[in-house]
Amino acid sequence: MAPRKDRPRKVGPKRLYPGLPGPKTLDLVDLFIFLLDSRIPKTSLELSEPYLRRRKRVYVMSKSDLADPDITEKWMDYFRKDGFPCFAVDANAGLGVSELASFLKRNREEMNRRSDEEFEKKPLRVMLFGLPNVGKSSLANRLLRTSKASFGAKPGLTRSSYWLRADHSVEILDTPGVIDTSQVKGETLYKLAATWAVSENQYDPGEVAFWLAKEVFHAEAPLEYLTEFGLSRGMLASGGVVDINRACTALIQQFRTGNLGRISLEKPGLNG
Repeated sequence: MAPRKDRPRKVGPKRLYPGLPGPKTLDLVDLFIFLLDSRIPKTSLELSEPYLRRRKRVYVMSKSDLADPDITEKWMDYFRKDGFPCFAVDANAGLGVSELASFLKRNREEMNRRSDEEFEKKPLRVMLFGLPNVGKSSLANRLLRTSKASFGAKPGLTRSSYWLRADHSVEILDTPGVIDTSQVKGETLYKLAATWAVSENQYDPGEVAFWLAKEVFHAEAPLEYLTEFGLSRGMLASGGVVDINRACTALIQQFRTGNLGRISLEKPGLNG
């Protein structure tokens, strides 16, 4: 999955994606932090990779509090064996951020040791990159101990790329979810919808809920599963019949928030 070496640059004009910084800005970056949703690392990387092929990368498994911790650990081993640093982070609670911050500090110190001592010590410049709603702005705020980056539980809140700086140690280039998910279909779309990496108008809640019921919760009869799910939560329509539409929407939301358990949708070596 991860590139073994940088690919040669093609001759001619290079395509720029809306919201993605230009080549001159990218050349200023010392480290690229690829954020991967811990529940779907494979899908996160496969969709991100075509937009930013850079070797100087660090993987951050975001939303680790929502994924199976054992599977997340296996993913971290997978990426580290491939030669890339990898950290599991819950940016909302701050878990794992200190380990990442220490790593960035060591990189800055090493970078400045190699630089000309006559000049002022430079901040480490890092860029955050990944799917919409993967937690880029939340991580930026944690690393900078500030609230300068806008964030919220909604895909696509960050609209443009900009540098963030709280002190002289690190500068962070926060980027929007420039990755185009408009053409994804089938299981990939269901995974993105379940983890809230796409907006509601891109998927059918019924299809996603039926997929979760069958593939994630191993229901042989998804409709019966959703009916029981809705009944247990009092989601009744007129006549005492379960409102399946409400049940489908609720199942997706319960999965997103982790109320149904810490669940990983992809494993390394199998469907990873």
